[in-house]
Amino acid sequence: MSKVLLFGYFGFGNIGDEAILEAEVLALRSHRPDIELAALIDNKERAAELGIKPYKRKSIWQVYQAVKEANLVISGGGGLFQDSTGPASIMYYGSILALACILNKPTFIFSQGFGPIKTDLGKMLASPLLPLTTKATFRDELSLQEFKSFAPGVEASLSADPAFLLPRNVEESEGILQKCHLADPQKKIVVLVVRNWFGLDIALQAEAVNKWASSLSEEEKPQVLIVPFQYWFDEGICKRLQSLIKLPCSMAPQLNAREMLNLLGHERIELILSMRLHALILGASAGKVSLGISYDPKVERFCNLCGLPFVPLEGLTAERLAEALQSAWQKREELKMKVIENAGELRHKAEESVNLALELLS
Repeated sequence: MSKVLLFGYFGFGNIGDEAILEAEVLALRSHRPDIELAALIDNKERAAELGIKPYKRKSIWQVYQAVKEANLVISGGGGLFQDSTGPASIMYYGSILALACILNKPTFIFSQGFGPIKTDLGKMLASPLLPLTTKATFRDELSLQEFKSFAPGVEASLSADPAFLLPRNVEESEGILQKCHLADPQKKIVVLVVRNWFGLDIALQAEAVNKWASSLSEEEKPQVLIVPFQYWFDEGICKRLQSLIKLPCSMAPQLNAREMLNLLGHERIELILSMRLHALILGASAGKVSLGISYDPKVERFCNLCGLPFVPLEGLTAERLAEALQSAWQKREELKMKVIENAGELRHKAEESVNLALELLS
C-alpha cells in the first residue's frame, strides 16, 4: 500500500489550514482509495477525525520516521515558504524537503501561496532548499514566478487553493446558523472576519461598518455576524469588535472547516468583509461576494484572481472602508456572477493538482 505524508500548519485550529488539510485528504482518497495517509500533526483528535496517522511535527525522530515510511511527501497548501513571520518557517518546512531528498522520496508542493521572502537570511535558507522539490503547483501567478526565481529547474505550474475542493452541504447551513443566535431570522447578514495584526485598528473597522449602515434604509440594514477563524487567537478581538458595532450583532461559536464553509454558504449571507484569506476563499467557493482587507499580498492576489474588491490595510481610513463597503453592497449581484464563474475554474485547477501529485506515486 502506498503511503502519502502531508505536512503544513496543521492541528492548530486555524480554519484555513484545517480546510486545506481536510480537502486534500478527501481529494486524495477520492482518487486513490487504496493509499494510506499520514500527517505531521500534534492534534491526535483532529487526525482521528480525518482517519490519518499522526506524527509529532516537533519530534525530529518522528519526522524522520514519517518521511522514511512515505512513498510521497506533500507540502500542504497555505503560505509556508515566507519570512513575514520570521525565517523559522522556511527553515522548518525546507528541512523536510531536504530530508525527503536525502531519503530519495518524491516531494510535491501542493497549490501554495509563496513568499514574500524579503530578508537576506530567508533568501539564504530558501535558495538551497527549494530546488530539492520534485514538482510544485501554486495558487497564483506571482507565487509561481517568485518560486521559479529560487528554483528555476523545478517543474512548477499554476493551480488554485486546495480549500476549493472541500465539499459543501447546503442542508447543514441552517442548523449551523442557528448556533450563532442572530436576533432576526429574516434579515440579511453581513459577515465580519478580523484577526490580530500589527497596524489593525479595530475601532476603525467598527466605525466604517456603522458609517456605512447609517446610509441604508431601516429595511435594508443587515445583521452582523462576527466569525473567529482561529478561535483561541481571534476571540478577544472579535468580542471587542462586537461591542463597537451598532447594528444587531452576534459572534459565531467555534466551528470546524466544513461547518465554516456551510455557514458562509447560507442564503441569507449577502457580503463578507474579511482580513482572513480563507474566509474569502471559502466564501467564493460557496458563491459569496467578499470585500478583502489586504494586510498581506496573498489577500490582494486572491481578490484579483477571483474578481473581488479589496482595500489595503496600510493607510486605511473609516471613510474609505465605508465607501468600499457601500460599493460592494451595491454591486453584489454583478460581483456574485463573476465569483461563481471564477470559483468553478479555480476548483477545476485544484483538482488538476491532485492528479499531478498522485502521478509521483507511479
